[in-house]
Amino acid sequence: MFNARAESYDPKAPKAIALTIGLFVLTWLVTEYVIQGSSQYLGLVIVGCAGLAVFMTIMKDWRMGVFIFLSWLVLEDQIRKYMGNSTPIFFAKDVIIGITYLAMYNARRRGKLLTFKPPFMIWLGLFFWMALLQVFNPYSPSLIYGLLGMKTYFYYVPMMYAGYAILRTEEDLHKILILNMWIALIVSGFGLLQSFGGGGFLTPDNIDPELYALSHVTRGEKQLGTYFVRSTSLFVSDGRFGFFLILLFILAFGTAGYLLMRRKRGRMVVFTALGVVTLATIMNGSRGAFVYLMVDTLVLSLAMVWGAPWRYRQAFRMGKTIRNALIISAIAVVLATVFSPDTIRRRWVLYFETLSPTSAHSEFRYRALEYPEKNLESIFEQPNWKWGNGTGVASLGTQYVVRAFGVPRLNVGAESGYALLIAEFGILGPVLWTAWTVSVFFAGWKVVKSLRQTAFFPIGFALFWYVFVLLGYFTFQGLNGYQNYLTNAYLWLIIGILFRLPSLLAETTASGQHARAET
Repeated sequence: MFNARAESYDPKAPKAIALTIGLFVLTWLVTEYVIQGSSQYLGLVIVGCAGLAVFMTIMKDWRMGVFIFLSWLVLEDQIRKYMGNSTPIFFAKDVIIGITYLAMYNARRRGKLLTFKPPFMIWLGLFFWMALLQVFNPYSPSLIYGLLGMKTYFYYVPMMYAGYAILRTEEDLHKILILNMWIALIVSGFGLLQSFGGGGFLTPDNIDPELYALSHVTRGEKQLGTYFVRSTSLFVSDGRFGFFLILLFILAFGTAGYLLMRRKRGRMVVFTALGVVTLATIMNGSRGAFVYLMVDTLVLSLAMVWGAPWRYRQAFRMGKTIRNALIISAIAVVLATVFSPDTIRRRWVLYFETLSPTSAHSEFRYRALEYPEKNLESIFEQPNWKWGNGTGVASLGTQYVVRAFGVPRLNVGAESGYALLIAEFGILGPVLWTAWTVSVFFAGWKVVKSLRQTAFFPIGFALFWYVFVLLGYFTFQGLNGYQNYLTNAYLWLIIGILFRLPSLLAETTASGQHARAET
């Protein structure tokens, strides 16, 4: 009896019912619009059609949900610039990825989702339960802060499973890397247009007041001729753009090495993206992004020489990757200098005056070491530092809680990441944070070592290096990198991809050996 029912079950039926209901609602909205002539109904119709199409597409293939989500992450801020700092628009990405999680769950129930057990889940789980308990901290003004904090810290963790499962074959790895190279070209390209155009491009002056201060940051001195507006590209803040540039450069460098080793198509797009990202990083005016550009270049170059296969001229190709990356980056800078020397000069003056050890105005040591240390020390002068004030009370996005719910805002926290962890979770916060991040580093490094002397090593090390940077030194400087939804989502996606690479390599090698045996 059970088998007969199961055989008669049509999995397409729920989709047909959902589509019928959607068409009914759409027809009703169109009718109301025609009768009342209201533009509000037209907006609802458009949103309803788009939402229904997205829902049906993602439920049909959860991988499309990942691609739609990544695209929306990049475009969301630009929509907010022109349509106001709308809360529904801000949380639209969470609805998209929520539908994707649901589609992934359905795929897993049907046995059509690759799964794995992350080796660091015990420590991450302990951090999760501590954060959940801190939601009910009596010092927290509202449970809304706790919900915000739990979303900020953990909502994108399932992206790790998406990153692992999305790589069915090596061709899937190639697709997702090339997609992000096109994203790099678009985002960095618009950032360059802003830099050379004065900063007004894609950033309206009548922007929401909360976003204006973020998108109109200036550096330098007008009287010295070094004044410039920092570019934001498609984002609402120069800081988010700077964080994304760091990620894009690491990803582009690793992708370039991987494609040259595998002789796959798309190398022109990757090297072009590498040059554009390099120039955009210099033009952005972010000293942190500029320093990481140099550090990343050095570390990635040395690592790729160390991990390159020394047989079949593979090491030569790795050296070619490094050479091409440096040449293309140099060409990009030279062209910018030739066509707009004053624009480049203003950035170089800022970097030299504030970063060079020989400059009397150098802030390198202060910003890199002393400033974070002072921020960390200041937390012990704030209330409840032993037991914490509750999850989310000092996280990114508290302004939305205050604006939407009218709850009071606690004046606790600091820029230092460890100080912020103490402010929210007490002394136990940084201990458990360090425990789960270190476990990620050890597990990730094992993966990287297993990829050494293979074509997957360049992209594997690049992914590991980004995880190390974001969860390591970035945390010392501040938790903005982790709590920023853009870099947080990419972090967990990258972790999943990294842990999938050894199995993907084994499957690709076995497939190649089988093909050679048949021939």
